[in-house]
Amino acid sequence: MPTRSTLSLTLVAATAFSLVAARNWAQNNELNVQFHGFQDVRGVTVLSPTVDLSQDYTERTSLRINYGLDTIAAASDSCVRCHRDGANSHRQVVGFSATRKYNDLKLTVGGAYSQENFYRSTTGLASVSRDLANANTTVAGGFSFSLNQPVLHPMPESENQYQSNGFVSVTQTLTKSTIAQAGYEIEHVSGYQNNPYLRADVNGVLVLGQVPDLRTRQTLSARLRQALPASTYLEADYRRYTDDWEVKSNTVSLGLSHYFRPEFLLALAYRRYDQTGAYFWAPAYTGIPQYYTADFRLEPFASNNYTGRIELAPKTSWWLLPEGTALMVQYERYEADNGFHAAIVSTGLRMPLKVINRK
Repeated sequence: MPTRSTLSLTLVAATAFSLVAARNWAQNNELNVQFHGFQDVRGVTVLSPTVDLSQDYTERTSLRINYGLDTIAAASDSCVRCHRDGANSHRQVVGFSATRKYNDLKLTVGGAYSQENFYRSTTGLASVSRDLANANTTVAGGFSFSLNQPVLHPMPESENQYQSNGFVSVTQTLTKSTIAQAGYEIEHVSGYQNNPYLRADVNGVLVLGQVPDLRTRQTLSARLRQALPASTYLEADYRRYTDDWEVKSNTVSLGLSHYFRPEFLLALAYRRYDQTGAYFWAPAYTGIPQYYTADFRLEPFASNNYTGRIELAPKTSWWLLPEGTALMVQYERYEADNGFHAAIVSTGLRMPLKVINRK
């Protein structure tokens, strides 16, 4: 269960967001509170409450604020010299974005800040989208920059990692019941990219890994959303990833959702993922290798993820919650052929915020 400090921080964040909302003239406002529980075969447990507020500030301007807190028991990326059984940790994330509409053009700017025991990340972002052909086509693009600063625990020094990301996408309405999207993303990472908490086996000795300090990633994606008869909907996604460390991956996702009643939704999804290993990855090293790592994210593996979700959205108000409130319960099962398994339970509450206009 969450600690008292976890609950206090979440309540403070929710209260602050409510005060922000009270100052606005919103018509389409929404508060989304979710709680995620994660546990894997290594005994790692993560409890993550999140709060997300979407608020129309004016007819053309909307704001979004989100806050998340991870409480981690026996962190998986722990320093084996100091915490052989893992170390408890926590992470706080705060994000903010503002969107401004100019007829068919939409501009978004924002940022995010993340802080945990031995890691800090600061991100700025901007994106633009435009509707064409009577809103049947949407073209979008964006850019983000992150400064990531891992601490070289147990030493107090930190290193810098610089991450630049750009994307473009085209979303097209094909028929009244079919929407497709194609996207391309490129990311360049420079600076420190070792994992300071894992040790590679080099000639029988566990040593800190050494990887290249430059990496370029590219991603192609395609999505399809299809409405079927009887209030049923199909989702299909494909993602192809490559980088200059020779990691290549394919992701295929299929989802089917059905409204048994307007207020009751059942959704099932399956995702298949496979990747090759980095060109320098090996379970153990001999001689004098230039690069070596124990990072499991760079090894070849394949995985399957199964998801089931239920959403309840009563037409009338229930308990003390306003009309339009929706409750979500989700379970995920993750299985990989490298021996990693995890179970994720999520609950969420999506609540509309109705604020009286101020003259």
